[in-house]
Amino acid sequence: MATRSRPWPIDTAVEAMKGGAVDFVEKPYDLEALRRTLRSVEDERKAKAVIGSVIGTESKITGVLEEAANRKALLCVVGPAGTPPKGASRILRIDADGRPPDVFAPAQLFHLNAAIDTFVGGADRPVIFAADLALLEGVHGRADMRLWIRHMSGKVGAKGGTLVLGALDPSLASEIGSERETEAPSEGLQGMLESLANPIRRAVVGHVFTSGPIAYSNILKKNFVDSSSKLSFHLQKLLSDGLLTKVDAGRYSVTDAGQRAWNIVRALSEQKHPSLLISKT
Repeated sequence: MATRSRPWPIDTAVEAMKGGAVDFVEKPYDLEALRRTLRSVEDERKAKAVIGSVIGTESKITGVLEEAANRKALLCVVGPAGTPPKGASRILRIDADGRPPDVFAPAQLFHLNAAIDTFVGGADRPVIFAADLALLEGVHGRADMRLWIRHMSGKVGAKGGTLVLGALDPSLASEIGSERETEAPSEGLQGMLESLANPIRRAVVGHVFTSGPIAYSNILKKNFVDSSSKLSFHLQKLLSDGLLTKVDAGRYSVTDAGQRAWNIVRALSEQKHPSLLISKT
């Protein structure tokens, strides 16, 4: 965070931001304004944590599983070599000798899916931990296994939940990871997403997105910030990051790439974790 004494050109503040500053405060300090800025910086830190990779760190995965277990929203689907984490509300096993309703042979995939659907339908933000799917793949093939993973990821993701994959065949894990990498944002879009992690810039872009081309004075009236200089600071950052552009009469409008970034951020804000995490172990 940078400090700014009047007068100080906004371009200087933007250069400070490029060097790592995420916001600035003006001297002489106003205590309440300083508190709001510190809260904004903390909100930005948390938002950046949400914008992460599908390949989760083990600590992130552990946190997702423990939190779901505490909410009684953790379902485990494991093969013979899979070890379910503690606290699962239900464990569905895959075995050569199927014994429904809790143990299913690979050929009983329809019945296994029905049991999963029942659990997911009754849970808030359900989390599925699936490990050692080799028996399923042996019967249904690699292509169908990848389709099954995408289907389950979408099913829990639609309810704000997560599919966690563990003890996968390394080649299958690599293929799933590669599929997700092709869907990952470009470097430019990733920069836009990180810019929108700041709550002030997020609020400004949301307002411009909803209102259409809008004048500086109308944005200022929304009181997103404490001063006109701080608004200019954030608008300049949004322009330089390609999220906003100036159109007729100097009004601000969201760029096409900015609209895509905004839609991604809105979707992320409605979901606490990614819909798919792949454990490296």
